[in-house]
Amino acid sequence: MPDSRLARSFLNLAAGEAIARLIAFAAMLIVARRLGPAAYGVIGVASGIMLYLIQIADWGIELSGVPAVARQPDGITALASSALTFRLLVAVALTVVVVAIGVTVFPQPDGSILAIYSLGLVFVALGTRWIFLGLQQASRVAAARISGELVALVVILVLLRGVGDIAIVPIASVIGIAFTTSVMLAGLRGRGIDPRFTGDRSVSRPLLARGPHLIGFTLLGLVLFNADLIYLRFISGEAAAGYYAAAYTFIAFAANLSVTWAHSVMPTMARFEKTDDQRNGVYQTALLLAYAVSLPVAVGGMLTASSVVVLVFGSDYTPAVPALVCLLAAVPIGAVREIAVAGLIGSPGGERRLIRVNAMCVAFNLTILIPVVPLYGLVGASIVTVLTEVLRLFLAFRFAREDGYRPPGIARFLKPALAAAAMVSVLLLAGDRPLLLLVAAGAAVYAAILWATGVLRLQKPFQLRVVV
Repeated sequence: MPDSRLARSFLNLAAGEAIARLIAFAAMLIVARRLGPAAYGVIGVASGIMLYLIQIADWGIELSGVPAVARQPDGITALASSALTFRLLVAVALTVVVVAIGVTVFPQPDGSILAIYSLGLVFVALGTRWIFLGLQQASRVAAARISGELVALVVILVLLRGVGDIAIVPIASVIGIAFTTSVMLAGLRGRGIDPRFTGDRSVSRPLLARGPHLIGFTLLGLVLFNADLIYLRFISGEAAAGYYAAAYTFIAFAANLSVTWAHSVMPTMARFEKTDDQRNGVYQTALLLAYAVSLPVAVGGMLTASSVVVLVFGSDYTPAVPALVCLLAAVPIGAVREIAVAGLIGSPGGERRLIRVNAMCVAFNLTILIPVVPLYGLVGASIVTVLTEVLRLFLAFRFAREDGYRPPGIARFLKPALAAAAMVSVLLLAGDRPLLLLVAAGAAVYAAILWATGVLRLQKPFQLRVVV
């Protein structure tokens, strides 16, 4: 990597994100088992709607703030005070509206669950993850994420007993995010950055001006992310939504790690000028690493999907298996696309191109999704999602190229593909073996082929390099 801090930043951030996501995964596993598919579908839909509300409360600053802090690390207190104050005001107003609508308009218990979830928007608004990432100081982010998820997990373990306790799930979420936000604010103060409530918008105006575009881009992306789940809830019922939410839990985990990797790369790319070859070097290396890591996850997951679902969620969730097999194809596609997205976010005016990408993909997605889901249910929704991801990848690459990013040649993707093919052969020959044995065998074969073909190299100090 052109900047060794990038590797350290990602390792800290990815390790923390992975651990935090595993804790959150464990919490959702407990929720799914104790509530059953129908009530879990209610939680899944409410959580999906919350993703839209979180993006509005964030105002795009989690994206635009990272390169802004990376380019100009001085004066962060003033920037944080201005941006956080604005977001807090937006979040308070949004919470009042959501609680009123959830209690009076939405079907129950969906509306009440959503209303409780929305109480966490004020803590989203006070989040400072973007500052730490811009400074490439990811250890505090990792610690905060892990501690917050642990707190939420403890609340669920102690208080959730059955369907009658469904409100405990959003309450645990609010408590967890409040703890995470508090830890990160304390970390800022420890670095001499002490945000205050202020009415001065001049410092944060460039970030706030980008907000509507980034919100539009993100909201359109979320339509692509969970329109299928929400549509299934109303077309096919709570149980179908529960099965699909279970399948998508695995995809969301992988997607969040992909976004984490892309965000850790973003500050380094933002520091280089458009004409600097080092910027494209970071872009290509990050993209190839994303592909090399995500490909075996998707391929191996497809071959072991049934065992994974039964082991994690139980036999009641077996109808989720076909959807999971289809959705796993989107994992490497999304991982590669996120690098192009990160490059565009760090470029002036890049958010306008990203809005165009997501707008075109939303039109494509909904046009197919609406007639397909009533006919083909979970599998139909999954296939539409994968096709949409292919289109998003193509468009993101196209606009990234216009901004000066040159993707690696097709030949550089062949060696990981060869390793994945060898892994498939071994897993098929292994037959019906214990899941952990299959995972270990597949990972060993994949790594061995990468090593033999020169893709994987162990150096001192340890570095994972893509040399294809």
